[in-house]
Amino acid sequence: MASLPAFPTDARELLMMILNPSPLVAITIALCIFTIPIFLHLFIFPSSSSSTLPTFLLLGPSSSGKTTITTSFASSPSETRTSQAALCLECDIPASLTKSSGFRSSNDPSMRGVAKFYLQDTPGHGKLRNKAIEMINKDTRGVVFVVDSGVQEEWTDAAEYLHDVLLKIQKLQDTQGNKREEFNVLVACNKSDLFTAKPAQGKEGIKQTLEREIAVVSATRRRGIVGAGEEESDEDQCLATDEDGKFKFESLQEFGIQVVFKSGSTIGDGWRQSMGEWLGESL
Repeated sequence: MASLPAFPTDARELLMMILNPSPLVAITIALCIFTIPIFLHLFIFPSSSSSTLPTFLLLGPSSSGKTTITTSFASSPSETRTSQAALCLECDIPASLTKSSGFRSSNDPSMRGVAKFYLQDTPGHGKLRNKAIEMINKDTRGVVFVVDSGVQEEWTDAAEYLHDVLLKIQKLQDTQGNKREEFNVLVACNKSDLFTAKPAQGKEGIKQTLEREIAVVSATRRRGIVGAGEEESDEDQCLATDEDGKFKFESLQEFGIQVVFKSGSTIGDGWRQSMGEWLGESL
């Protein structure tokens, strides 16, 4: 084994060591030359191109306006369409709407920029909902569940879909244990400009209506009356409830799930302000 070189006592010896290094010193210098830049690149100054934009999922029944909302936030123009395939667009909101903007001066140049993210639109057809729900994972920044405020029919279909979405998020949060972070869900009550539109909240609001309908779905699942082809146990089918055993959206806070209701429409700037504020709080 090669012995360590003696420490130089004067400038002449130091110069000789540099010009005629021992094999051990040469190997050490070579390792430093190759490893230090790699370390700096990976850990100290990671490349911005390697990071991915945060992703929000848009779910909800068909014809609720998901694609129109998605395209209204798109960084580049995109046509509204009805599709059975998911649509992911790069979108943006003013940087002033982000959560970190509260700690910045109004004169900060970064406040005049935009915050970018992905909006993942999903088809609302009943046969494709399972695939849409499967897209929810630990990297999902938040979920926007879109409903049509102007629909006067029963809300059972929307409630069943929202129940399954919340159940997937609850299970996901449960697996994270104490390390879980807050998971934000926005129920976007779209088409609020219609004369027949229900308000987002209130005695006969959409929140209370969906709460009642989801309670019925939860009770049915708890009794073990599940749909054909489902193999999960009754316990796995249950959403969190309050002390009286009733479902309330606030009960989901036990799993770090925050559910917010907002009304809006796609007319003019539409959702860009109200939903933009919610998106900004999640960025």
